[in-house]
Order: sequence, then structure tokens, then C-alpha cells
Amino acid sequence: MQLKSVVTIRRTKQYGDTTLGNLKVEGTAKSWFILEPGGPDSTLEGSDKRIPEGTYLAKSYFSLKHKSVYELQNVSGRTFILIHSGNYHDDTEGCLMPGKSWGQHGNGNYYVGNSKAALKEIFL
Repeated sequence: MQLKSVVTIRRTKQYGDTTLGNLKVEGTAKSWFILEPGGPDSTLEGSDKRIPEGTYLAKSYFSLKHKSVYELQNVSGRTFILIHSGNYHDDTEGCLMPGKSWGQHGNGNYYVGNSKAALKEIFL
């Protein structure tokens, strides 16, 4: 993904504390699974809930905690919504985590697999 890209998030499933969906980067044929916090959608800063489904501008972001990730720019009412690696709900605080596969825990919550590999693919 370039320094700035347009991404689209579509939801497919929700259970408990998790939402599973798809992430598509404009101009590419590929898509990835995406894990987010459970619903409902929230535009309240710090809510640790999922953002509204839709299309967003993603810009390169770097911090000491999250190196080489992307931040969604036009999320109504929310800031620092990142696309970063992680496999389980406990790995996010309102952010999106890409994966190449997905599954469901015994408690019903979803997870994504191969998140670091998916994130690297997005950055190509």
C-alpha cells in the first residue's frame, strides 16, 4: 500500500466482543479478513467499539508501539484508528487487525490468523 490509500471495510459476522469482516484496498485485486471489536458501531472517542462500515483514507503511521502501520483518517468522531497486526480481541482497542484466515474460539469470539503476513501484503 502506498503512503495514502483508500480502504473499504465490509462486515460479515459478529459474535460477542468481536466483528469479522473484509478489508479491500482500492486499486488491488486482493482482500483480507479483518477483526474489529464488537458492535454496535461507535463514533465516540475511546469507546473500544467498531467504527462504522465504509470507505476510509488510510495514511502511513509510526509510533514507538506501532511501527509501519496505517491510520484511518476520516473516521467521524474518532482518531488513531489503526490497521495493525494482532489475532485476538485483546490485541485491539478499537483498531482493525487484518488476517489471511479466521476462526472462532470455543466462547464464540472470532480471531484472525497470519496477521503479520497480511499486514505485510497490505503494505506492498
